[in-house]
Amino acid sequence: MEVGSGSSRRRRNSGRKFCFCGLEANIRQAWTDKNPGRRFYGCPRYKVNGCKFFAWFDEEDGTLWQKRALIEARDEIVEKSRVIEQLNETIAELRSNLEKIQNEDEIVRKFEEFFV
Repeated sequence: MEVGSGSSRRRRNSGRKFCFCGLEANIRQAWTDKNPGRRFYGCPRYKVNGCKFFAWFDEEDGTLWQKRALIEARDEIVEKSRVIEQLNETIAELRSNLEKIQNEDEIVRKFEEFFV
């Protein structure tokens, strides 16, 4: 009977951490080379008040192959995002060029209407 009430109490409070400010800590995700994808608790106002609260969400590090896989995935996402940005810039430039050509065609057509 005693064991059941203790485990119930733990379940109710499990996973909740409070920062030095007394606020419930947020779960964030690290993307450093040393801890890619690893979750941690941090103060929800760390940028505002400089609270330095930090605690790992999980207690153990991932294996080496997991770290490598996450780093490779992160780097691939960064590279693809860079390529997408370049493609968007190219599309914008091509649209601008197309508008210029269409404007030039309109000017030529009006000139021909007026003088021909």
